[in-house]
Amino acid sequence: MIRHQNTPPGRRGVIAAGLSLLSPGTPSRADAATGPTGPVPVPERLVQDGERALALTFDDGPSPIYTPQVLAVLRRYGVTATFFMLGVNAAKYPWVVRQVAEEGHVLGNHTWSHPALRTLTAAQVRDEIERTNDVLARTGPGGPPTLFRAPGGRFVPAALHVCADLGLRPISWSIDSADWTNPGVDRICDTVLSRAATGSIVLHHDGFLSHSAVPEHQGLADRTQTVAALRAYLPHLIDGGYRFTTPARRTDPSV
Repeated sequence: MIRHQNTPPGRRGVIAAGLSLLSPGTPSRADAATGPTGPVPVPERLVQDGERALALTFDDGPSPIYTPQVLAVLRRYGVTATFFMLGVNAAKYPWVVRQVAEEGHVLGNHTWSHPALRTLTAAQVRDEIERTNDVLARTGPGGPPTLFRAPGGRFVPAALHVCADLGLRPISWSIDSADWTNPGVDRICDTVLSRAATGSIVLHHDGFLSHSAVPEHQGLADRTQTVAALRAYLPHLIDGGYRFTTPARRTDPSV
């Protein structure tokens, strides 16, 4: 059974991701941000929605090629998911954003251009998040998003301060499918099925950062394996008694 080790940092690891990615004593520009205006939220790696509930999440979209294919599979099995979108892609493909929202899925903020946040100033981090919030609020029918995921799951302090200011909950994951590496459909299925548990948040990708006017669909932009893996493993999870929720739902918000 395949066991991957590239899951994001835990609660203590969040601090390390923000403060220790560079050499000791050399804080990043974003880490030098002034103190928060309110309590700084902690990235969440699990959902809190009862027994056998887990969440599927999709990053780096929307894609006019693969997001509709993902939606078709989710629709077939009655699954609600969360899509953490890049602002630059949402601005290029607003009709896909609307389709995701109209089918009952949750929109999340994944920054404008997927930068390494630790290399940015606090002002640049804020701009990445606020611009994406604005485009999703204008495009989606449900107003601005309430969930945020940092690129690579690396939540620097400056990003958490912006989350506090904008009312965004930072969401990480507990199962990394590594689908963006195109490891094979069987490997993706094995990773998800072997690790699924109550509260799991599964990381998938439905899109790709591209500045091309023509949607990319090959190489690192190819999400064919993601779509095929969903078709293959969702029936097994459903037969196993799992139900699908989103991080936006919490039966116990104090957790």
